[in-house]
Amino acid sequence: MENEENQLFAELNRSRSMNNRRIQEFAWDAMSGHWFYGAMILILFLAIVMGISTPQFFMEEDSALYYAWEVVCTPFTWVLWIGIVACFLNMALKTKPSYARLFLGYRSIEYFLKIVVTEFLQCVMLLLWFLLLIVPGIMKSYSYTMTEFVLIEHPEYAPFQAITASKKMMYGHRWEFFCLQARFWAWYLLCSVTLGIAALWVYPYYMTAKSKFYLELKERAEASV
Repeated sequence: MENEENQLFAELNRSRSMNNRRIQEFAWDAMSGHWFYGAMILILFLAIVMGISTPQFFMEEDSALYYAWEVVCTPFTWVLWIGIVACFLNMALKTKPSYARLFLGYRSIEYFLKIVVTEFLQCVMLLLWFLLLIVPGIMKSYSYTMTEFVLIEHPEYAPFQAITASKKMMYGHRWEFFCLQARFWAWYLLCSVTLGIAALWVYPYYMTAKSKFYLELKERAEASV
């Protein structure tokens, strides 16, 4: 019965294509008046990550201590990354911007560990897929791309539950999401020309568009229930 429901949901997903142009226009409108906030969130994220990594500059590269510190830092970076996603999900929802949202993943030890386990599982599964073949690995990376959004809106979900929800939502929409990313290629070129400075505005713009893509998928999932 469950397999039949999944098949029905997948057919409904495939039958309705996403309007990427409208999504991109929505993101631009949502960011209106909030470009400074988007840039500051990204700067704050990068500053914290660099601060956490600073001790490595004083360690011998390729030493055991160097790699040990990397292992310690990585979970904190993963959890902070959830905060970045949450900030731009707020932009897509057009709710009041909040810098505190960046630290969403640190609200409890249980949630912190759940995020770390989820990200670790995704890394392991993607590595295994990429070891198998490049193309399946790329396809799976698109399948898992909404996992962080799911975990933000459903902190009660177990790691595999969040990953599975992302896979179900993205089924039939991986190519469409690739096309949405392609609409930002010219903007990425601008980032290169400006030595990365433009990324302070381009990346928030892209993340808001990605958040809107997620919300559209979520709406379809709820409509199919």
